[in-house]
Amino acid sequence: MISAAYIASYRYLPLFAIVILGAILRLYKINQAFPFDHDQEVAALAAFNFFEYGKITLIGQELSFPGFFLGPLHNWIGFIPYGLCNLQPDCVPYFYIAVGILTIVAVFAIIKKIFDQKIAIVASLIYAASFAAIGFERGASSNFFLALSSVALFFCLYQFFKGKKLYLVIGALFAGLATVNFNPVFLFSSAAFFITAAFGKEKLKLYAIAAAAFLINYFPLVIFNFRHENILLKSLGNFASLNTPDLGIIERFVYLAKSVSIPFYVNYLFQSTSPIFIALTLVAITFGLYYILKTREKFLLFLPIWIFTALLGFTFYKGPIPDYYFMQTLLPATILVSIFATRNLIFLTVFLSFFLFTNLAAAQNYRTIINYQIKKQAVDYITSDAQGKSFNVYFELPMGMNTGYTYLFKAKDRTPQEGGEFLYIIEFKSPHELDLKKYQSSFSDKTTKVKSFGYLHVFSVK
Repeated sequence: MISAAYIASYRYLPLFAIVILGAILRLYKINQAFPFDHDQEVAALAAFNFFEYGKITLIGQELSFPGFFLGPLHNWIGFIPYGLCNLQPDCVPYFYIAVGILTIVAVFAIIKKIFDQKIAIVASLIYAASFAAIGFERGASSNFFLALSSVALFFCLYQFFKGKKLYLVIGALFAGLATVNFNPVFLFSSAAFFITAAFGKEKLKLYAIAAAAFLINYFPLVIFNFRHENILLKSLGNFASLNTPDLGIIERFVYLAKSVSIPFYVNYLFQSTSPIFIALTLVAITFGLYYILKTREKFLLFLPIWIFTALLGFTFYKGPIPDYYFMQTLLPATILVSIFATRNLIFLTVFLSFFLFTNLAAAQNYRTIINYQIKKQAVDYITSDAQGKSFNVYFELPMGMNTGYTYLFKAKDRTPQEGGEFLYIIEFKSPHELDLKKYQSSFSDKTTKVKSFGYLHVFSVK
């Protein structure tokens, strides 16, 4: 007689296979992929200040609009990998892989509960194998946590419509947490959550409590604002005065749908925006939406409302809108695609064939000429070559390429000093463009040599 445990393990065999595939793809070339640039350095410095000086910040990274800051949670999460690796970034990519695996399991479990196992398999496979999703994780930035936040939001709204009223408050708390700490544009997902929840026709008191749960996440920023002469309120006023779209509402809406969001979804699925992949994606989303509307379930209206609210919200935003702002809508788009794919065997076969081929090929062909490991090797070389003596470091690097080094020196307790005994100059060029003679002529009375790490070159002057 077959045991219940055996049957249970058999049922979850697809999840095991998907998790293994996701783990392999995330570990593949991980040392080449982790960047350690400005975004990662901010979290590293917060961890350093916490472990070394006991200081904990109430804000996170400053945003592209000056005077706006994220909340502190992403930095606080970073305390885990930095604490485990003695303030070195080595554990960070593996920590994000672990969170990514957790997200795969969450996507599978929650979609299986809400829909069925077939849809859960396709949706979790998309998240597990999408090279774009893997890239978000490897970037180790706060944006990555929008995926897990979206899953939590979807599940809480589902439970709310099942009659468990407390989940409206819990979902609002998650929405505020993500909006404040991971990316402010998640505000549009939060708005979609509340709009759909309004179909539940609960008492106003419950919605007021949920709104308070959302807003409580701003408390650390409120404290920071008062401590710094209302810097956030002033920045908000400046933002509001500048944020007036140039195009008409309809034109901008169409532009965002056609030129930003749809290409983003297509590239997420196929690593390409060729016409055939655009057609496959649009067909899947359209018919997925058709099946959703046929059910006449108020809760499932959350999926199209989610996507539409983000599109409409960005219509009124004047600034540049990078495609990753639509990361927050990847879950509803993925679910719509998965719903249609599981109802059409021919489409499912074609879709999965293209999806797996393009994403596995992208993983195989991935190359980078600068990453954390290369920066670490350069810093290790400099600190070792200086042999305990003082040194200074100059950067002959393109804009944006000189980030990360400051923290790596700091973590080794070997901070460069102006007027140090030795001088090191870091350049980033292809090997055939190297010009050691310019340093030999400039420092003719010194000994000069070069150590190369791929395209990164360290010139020493002693």
